[in-house]
Amino acid sequence: MPTRVNRSAHRSDSAMLSVKQIETFYWVAKLGTVQRAADKLHITQSAATKRLQDVEAKSAAPLFEKEGKKARLSAKGHEMLTLCESLLESIGRLQAYREADRHMARVLHIGLTELVALTWFPAFLKEMHELYPNLILRPYVDMSGPLQEQVIDGRLDLAILPEPELPAFVTRIALGSADFAWFCRPGQFDSQRTVSLRELGAVPVIEQIPLSIVTILSSRAFESAGVDPERICGGNNAVAVGGLVAAGVGVSLLPVDLFRQQIQNGLMQIVMTEPAVPAVRYDAIFLKQSHSALGHMVADVARRCCNFSSGV
Repeated sequence: MPTRVNRSAHRSDSAMLSVKQIETFYWVAKLGTVQRAADKLHITQSAATKRLQDVEAKSAAPLFEKEGKKARLSAKGHEMLTLCESLLESIGRLQAYREADRHMARVLHIGLTELVALTWFPAFLKEMHELYPNLILRPYVDMSGPLQEQVIDGRLDLAILPEPELPAFVTRIALGSADFAWFCRPGQFDSQRTVSLRELGAVPVIEQIPLSIVTILSSRAFESAGVDPERICGGNNAVAVGGLVAAGVGVSLLPVDLFRQQIQNGLMQIVMTEPAVPAVRYDAIFLKQSHSALGHMVADVARRCCNFSSGV
């Protein structure tokens, strides 16, 4: 008697998506174009297109609505993306655990701002090396805005940033906070008197490039006070901005721990303001579906080491 073939099971298997196809759909959805997804996955555009076509062919409804060169998700596409995020995050966790068990070496590209690099990052590197000797960290120092963009597009595995505004597909883990304050040259304002932002804005304000936390906080403070001061760009180096403040060029909103020595030596002075400058929270951020388990492991170490008064 001939063997009966289970055709429904065969059809079900042929309709299953591979991890590579799911990854390709995910990155096209996140990055907006097939070419960007191909670059991220280190494959050719034609290979990415083929994978995406396979995903769409097995879908019950269109996943994308074409809008110029960019691919915009349909309602079905958004539903599919949510499922893919969960699946890829689980796969990432399993891969991280497997690599940890096998003691496999890997490289982690981590972004950090100047303040982190000059304070507690050396202690963090030391503890990471002791705990995970086969994990090679490649730090990249930049402003918070560019670092966040590089995490989102996959060029960085993780970044440590001040108060980032993040899309839903990025994980945020709070590490600690840093004190910021307004600085001036000694004697420019009475150190025993509280100064309004309107009075402070009567002198030039030294900021950095637009994507710097210094500029973001400064602009936010003056905007809330309805003040439009004269602004001077001090470049992308906070220490250089501090030098301009000490020289009497203007005032600036800077991290306190980075300039404690200058305060003690009488080179710079903190200005007491109303309202006072709130502490700034720093977070570790990484993509949910990419190296998620490893991201949590690294963030745990960063939280223990996060001390902005160290190293300065």
